[in-house]
Order: sequence, then structure tokens, then C-alpha cells
Amino acid sequence: MKKLFLLLILSFFSAQSFGGSCPDGSEPVKSVSADGTYYVYNCGGGNEQTSSSTANSKAKAVAGIDIENDPNIDFFKPPQKPYPTGKLYWFGRMWQMADFNKDGYSDVLYIGTMNPNNVDSIGEDTGGACGGGACKGNKPLPSLFLGDAKGKLTYAPELLIDKREDSGMSLGRQLLVADYNNDGILDFYIADTAVGTHNGFRDSYFLSQPNGTWLESSKTHLSHSNFVVFDHGGATGDIDNDGDMDVVITETNWKTGTALWCLINDGTGFLNKRKCGGIFSFALELADIDGDGYLDVLLGAHEHEQSIDFTGIVWNDGRGNFNKHNNTRLPQHKKKWGTVPEVSVADLDNDGDLDIVYSRAGVLYVGTAIQIIENLGHKKFKDHGIFPLVEAPDDYIPTHEGNEWNDFIEDIRFRDLDKDGDIDLYLSSSMSRKTDGMVLLNQGDFAFELLLPNIAKKYVTIDYKAPAPVSEEQKAEEQAVLDEIAAFEAELEAELGQ
Repeated sequence: MKKLFLLLILSFFSAQSFGGSCPDGSEPVKSVSADGTYYVYNCGGGNEQTSSSTANSKAKAVAGIDIENDPNIDFFKPPQKPYPTGKLYWFGRMWQMADFNKDGYSDVLYIGTMNPNNVDSIGEDTGGACGGGACKGNKPLPSLFLGDAKGKLTYAPELLIDKREDSGMSLGRQLLVADYNNDGILDFYIADTAVGTHNGFRDSYFLSQPNGTWLESSKTHLSHSNFVVFDHGGATGDIDNDGDMDVVITETNWKTGTALWCLINDGTGFLNKRKCGGIFSFALELADIDGDGYLDVLLGAHEHEQSIDFTGIVWNDGRGNFNKHNNTRLPQHKKKWGTVPEVSVADLDNDGDLDIVYSRAGVLYVGTAIQIIENLGHKKFKDHGIFPLVEAPDDYIPTHEGNEWNDFIEDIRFRDLDKDGDIDLYLSSSMSRKTDGMVLLNQGDFAFELLLPNIAKKYVTIDYKAPAPVSEEQKAEEQAVLDEIAAFEAELEAELGQ
């Protein structure tokens, strides 16, 4: 696997915030720190002896998007359903790629949805998956696959330990990776919305241990270990600029008016829960949009629903609070693309600020699109409109979220895939062969070329070796997945040849 370098990492800075110059009157040369979390400004063409990084740079608040877009790890397209995740999870299989065990190779961590033993689908979404009540059955743990020098992924269930009486996940919706306990090893927080109701389920919080395992630590390291909330959106970042990673999750509680919960890290990985403002939303990300050094919250809505129709930014007051009245609305597309399941940011035009990318779908997730919004500075924005990925027929009327035109983008990642000096978009969807692995190549000036997954292979390495099944049943299951992939790619090639 080839290392994909991110030439301009997701910036926490405004270009105007660095007014210093070198002793000879020239401008400092901007580069990325070794750990990818801040900019370093050097004089003398990068000569270490004349470095002005101490005088002319300042580390800003780190966000989870910087970890998932780390330029220092090998990036590849992970298997969509590696064994045994096909058995463990009913659907979902969202993932994060990072070097979890610090051996220099990229690993992949998956979360997903339990396989209930009382499935009785009613209504139009996962809230009616089990007859309108809570789904029952064994709840799976996350699945960690360790990478090695040969590109092989090895399933390592022995490294994840959950001693709770009711262990595992109901519906793992957000996988928030960060070093919460500050031991140099990445940990992870799982926002769990629950399957079967919209009441939520208690979350999971895995902290690294000295013996190389990750222990579910809610009882010892959360102020409210069994806190239940429908947290469809979640993000991690240092929202109070104290040097450790906090967690922010959404809630839609009309009775109390609670929109955001902030779990504030005390520096040891212990998270204290408090309300912190915000506006009702489904998608959430943390990023410094105005370049003031503080992480703001980007929110995405169900724009066709009047009670939860805010898509935009709520600004950080500098203390990790997000007053709902201190906000900026962003352009909506509620008529056809009013569902916003995900949002992320990157500097797409190399101007030093963060531009915004929304994942969009229609009512009941029909159709799939991307919206790209340019950051003009001074809290001004320009909508570059909708980039359709999959469009349903105009006369198609869905009856359930689990419809044939649901190919929504769950995660948006950023890399300079074609190595031309600007940031491209890598799109992933755990439940769609159509959109999983799509790429938007940045052509400059907010023009993008859409590459279907089979064409995107040119830019995204897919040389992993999935865990080998051992039984005949396991072999048959893996072969069925490979056959499905081959059939889909053949169908795409036929369409492109027409």
C-alpha cells in the first residue's frame, strides 16, 4: 500500500492569523507538523536551525477529522464486510482506519447493528424494526482488524473487552476515535442510537490498557455510565482548548429542549456530561470554521421536518459552549435532498480555511448526493450546489428507509488521491455497492470529477487481504460476497460501455 500524503491537512488556522516574517524579511514557509495536528512555519527553506515554528506557529484545538484524515498512515479501501462482521452485524459496518496498536501499519475498526431475535418490521424506519419495541438478542462488540507489512488484516477480538452485564452495541452509529486518556494510544467512543426505537441506548467507551487491550470503561470513566440518548450525530475534539479530546453528541428532546451534550475530558479520559447549547440536528461535526482557534459545531438536519430543520453552524463561545442564537444558517436543498446524514470539512481550494461538505439524501434516504459549500472567510459562504451520485426515478415513492434507492454516504474522507496538490473526496457507504468507494477528484475552482468505485481503484489501493474463513460455511459466505462484488463491478463496466 502506498502512503497517500495530504499536502494541506484540515486546517485549524486562518491564513491571516500568522503575520510574522523571517529575519531577512521573507515570508515563513508553511509545512505540516510531524503528527499532522498543526502547521509549522520555518524560515530559510526549512532549515531546522532557522526554524521559526516556536515564534510563528501555535497548536490549535485538535478535532476527530484530523485523526481520520491523518496523512501519516497508509490509506486503502477496506473490505465492506470482512468475516465475521457479516454474521455479527445486521447492517451498518461503519469503520475508522488508524494505527491502533502503534506498529506502523493501518488497522480497521468496525461497528454495526445487532442481529435481533424479535424482528417484526413496522413503520418506515429502524424505529419499527422490532414491532415498535426494543430489539432483543445478543449485542455484538466492535470488530478490530490489525494490519501488517503484507497488507493482511487479522481479526483480533481478544483485544476488545466489555465486562458489562449487557455488553455490546444495539446500533453503533458514530465511531469517535481519539486518545482520550492521553497515553499515546488511540481509544474510541461509540454513539449508540438503538435499533427498534428512537429512544436511544447507552453508549460504549473503550480505553486503551497497558497490556495492549481496550477495556469498555463507561463505569469508571463516564460521569453518567448508563446515560441513554438518541445520539444520531457525534464528534470528538478539544472544544475547550485544554489539550484533551472531548465528545459532543446530539439529542432531539423536545420536552427538555436539549440539543447537544458535551462530555468534557478532565485529562485522564474521564468524561463529565453537561448540556452545551446547540440546535436540534441529526448530523454533527467539529471544526474551526472561522479560524479563531476554537472548534465550532456543524449541524445537518432533516430539512423537510419543521421541528428539526436547521442546517448550519453554531459558533463556539471560546469555552466549549454553543449558544443556539449565535449561529449561521447554510443553504438548504429541502425539496429533493432534505435529509442530511453526515457532514465534514477540508480546505478544498488551498486558501487556508475549511470548506464544508454535506452528505444528502431525499425523504426516507431516497437518492444520494453531495453538497459542497465554499468558506469565503468572515463567516460568509458560497453554495456550489448539489453533486448527484445516485438518483431515483422521478415517480419512485418509498415506503421505508430500507429501499432500493438508499445508497447514502455515511462518511466523507479527504486525501490528495491523485497527488496534484489539492484535496479529493473519498466517499464510503457500508450498505451500498454503488457508492462505497466513490471518489470526487478535485479539478480546482470547486469543479470535481466523479469516479465510480471500479474506476476509483486507480487512485485508492485495494490490496488488503481479508481474514481467511476456515469452515465450509465461512468459505461459502465469503465467496457469496466476492461474487456479489464481481457481479456489481461487471454491471458498472457494462453501463460505462454503453
